[in-house]
Amino acid sequence: MMERNESLTPEYTCLFNGLTDTIQEVEALLLKLKRLQAAAEELYLERDSVAQAEAV
Repeated sequence: MMERNESLTPEYTCLFNGLTDTIQEVEALLLKLKRLQAAAEELYLERDSVAQAEAV
């Protein structure tokens, strides 16, 4: 019976590891974008609240 690592070529391992790393980076960027969107929405709502309070 062949060991699992013996059946994987260096090219496959390189590609798999590169893709895995890139997916993790994209997921981290997506989380950062979601947080930025939420912060921008909060700032917009705060500005809108201040403008309405000043109009009264």
